[in-house]
Amino acid sequence: MKILTKDSLKKLENIKLFVLDIDGTFSLSGKLFPGSIEFANTVLNANKKFVFLTNNSNKSIDDYLLEFNNAGLSINADQIFTAGIETAEYLIEKFGPKKIYLVGNKAIKQVFENIGHKVVDSEEPDIVVVTFDTTLNYEKLAKACNYVSKGKLFVLTNPDLNCPSKDGPIPDTGAIASIITKATGKEPDIIFGKPDPLILEMIMQKNNVKKEETCVIGDRLYTDILLGKRAGVLTILVLTGEAKESDIKNIKPDIIAQEIGEISKYI
Repeated sequence: MKILTKDSLKKLENIKLFVLDIDGTFSLSGKLFPGSIEFANTVLNANKKFVFLTNNSNKSIDDYLLEFNNAGLSINADQIFTAGIETAEYLIEKFGPKKIYLVGNKAIKQVFENIGHKVVDSEEPDIVVVTFDTTLNYEKLAKACNYVSKGKLFVLTNPDLNCPSKDGPIPDTGAIASIITKATGKEPDIIFGKPDPLILEMIMQKNNVKKEETCVIGDRLYTDILLGKRAGVLTILVLTGEAKESDIKNIKPDIIAQEIGEISKYI
């Protein structure tokens, strides 16, 4: 590992909660990296905790539980936080139940409905929400542009431009939303998920830990590492996903690891 800031290893020893990204950090296209199980076991054996925080908004918690279980890792629902679910809950808390035009997959539509929103297609919505969408087509984009141009609230579940996959990067929420912005001239009103520190503060509160007891681990500088920096917690960049060491300029992690298993010996 490379230590980029003073006392980082000492701080790492005092961490009680590790907040992990999933895609590109712990797994790729549902397949765990070789050191992922070792890391999870090491954390648990040290009587510490880990949770997952992902900007991926096209899967439910049940989807992730099944995916991890099939990969050989048993975790609980309270260990998974997604930007899609947190966005739906935030909109309920701030505005109450609303009619939502949702650019997204079937699973995230079900999440919004379960939380109390009405997902509409032909009916005029109150809010347009853009998420990662593998069923994206021209009709969806055209409708979203039409509603946004009429002044409907324009919300992104996360700002990611691409999502890592086994075949290479694929368009994510930020890239999809950029088409709507280019077509309408309107920027999003709300961008949720990482790197907004609100979501991390909620996780720390639920797990009863302080900033100095929390560490964010991820593969993206502008979401994972920036989240940790904005929240004032320890950050570790792993090089198994998007970022390369040469990309590190303005946003600097405290520690760089080749892969997540490398961290285990320092916990």
